[in-house]
Order: sequence, then C-alpha cells, then structure tokens
Amino acid sequence: MKIFVVFGSQSDENVFQPLVASLERDFDTEFAVISAHRNLEQLQKTVTGWKGDAIIAGAGLAAALPGVVAAMTPLPVFGVPVEAQFGGLDSLCSIAQMPPGVPVITCGPGRAEDIAVFLRRYDANADANLGHIHFVMANPDYISHPDLLAEIEKAKKLAAEKGAAVTLSDKPAADVMNVYLASRAEDVQPDAFGLHVPFMPKDETKKPEAYLKVLDWTGKGGLWLGVNNTRNAVQSALRLGARAAQRLKGAA
Repeated sequence: MKIFVVFGSQSDENVFQPLVASLERDFDTEFAVISAHRNLEQLQKTVTGWKGDAIIAGAGLAAALPGVVAAMTPLPVFGVPVEAQFGGLDSLCSIAQMPPGVPVITCGPGRAEDIAVFLRRYDANADANLGHIHFVMANPDYISHPDLLAEIEKAKKLAAEKGAAVTLSDKPAADVMNVYLASRAEDVQPDAFGLHVPFMPKDETKKPEAYLKVLDWTGKGGLWLGVNNTRNAVQSALRLGARAAQRLKGAA
C-alpha cells in the first residue's frame, strides 16, 4: 500500500516522525508539511495529483487540514488530532465532527499509532466485504432506542443509494466492516478490525461536557467518526472498500 502523510506544521514533528517511521516499516510512505490555512493552493495541487491508497492528515488547534483533504479526494482520509491544547479535545472535535458526506476517520489525541495498526489490519483484510457495514450496539439499553434506529435508517438509505448494505445487531459479524456504536467505555474494541461511532441520545448531544466522554473513549484506542454519524461510517467503509477493490484488481 501507498500512504501519504501530511501535517500542517513542522512543529508537530514529535507526532508525525514516529508515525511515519512506523508506516515505513510496512508501506510505501510519502510525507509533506503543508498548511491548509497558509498553503491551500499547494495542498490542493498535491492532494488531487497524488496516486495512492490512503492519506493521513494531522493538525492541532482548529485542525482544518484533515477535513479539507477529505473534501479534495475520494481516497480514505485519516485524521490525527495533535494535543496542542485542551488535551487535544478541540482538534478531536474539529476532525471527528465532519458533516455527512465528508468523512475523516480519526484516532484519539496522542494515539497516531492506532492509524498504522488499522492500516495493517486493512491491508490484511483486503478481501473483506466492506460494502456490508454492520453496526454493533452491545449496550442493551440502546439497541432499540428511537434515536439510534433513526440514525441507522439514514445509514441504510445512503448505503442503498451506493449499492451497499447496512445491518444492526448486538454482536460483530465476520468478513464485513463492523462499526462499534460506543455508548460506554466497554463498547470500545481497540483490538478489532473496525470503526467506532459514539452514540448518544439527541438530548445528550446538546451538553458540551458530554464530549468529554468521547475524548475518554478515544483514549482507549481504535478509530472513530463523529457522534451519531452513521452516514460517515458508511462513507468511510465505501472509500476503504473502493480502494481495496482497486488494489485487488491491480494485483490480478
């Protein structure tokens, strides 16, 4: 696999240097420092002209870079929230809370290596059916919650438009893209090949302090999308699946 890593500032060297070193052990890895705020034209030219399998973008503070990159490319995009202040909470929110249709898969602050781990699992599971997105709600208190069922219906509608499938149960499925719906700490599955979407009833999402739970959950590992954003989980799985299919076709 070929990976492009781009960070917004050279001052983030303590974050990107070990990540790039880890990726280089298994993947063809390119690296650049390009700011979305200061060098937007250069960023667009680089991203749209780059040919590979996935892009990792890291930034702190407003952390616009990963979302801007995701808007420029159909490739899977992974965001690294840099702990510049507030324990990385501001960066995590900026990266994870992307609008539906522009997915960025993120790790927790200080956990960039989780992206490298996921990419190795993704490489090893290239023949999995990533067009089947299986949501896992292990918490029996929420599996029939109307707010969850409404989000699943949105995901099903989007998946149907893209020729994909969405299912929901309390257990993971084999050989598909499992998306773990985290409503408590024990729902986090850092050792599994899959993604995480935090789930909260709508009333809970109105409380700013509720996102501190998400920050805590991401600190346990795994890769994440925004709160209740089942549609971006579908979009992410489809980006990953499309790239995997192209790689398998090229290897045939």
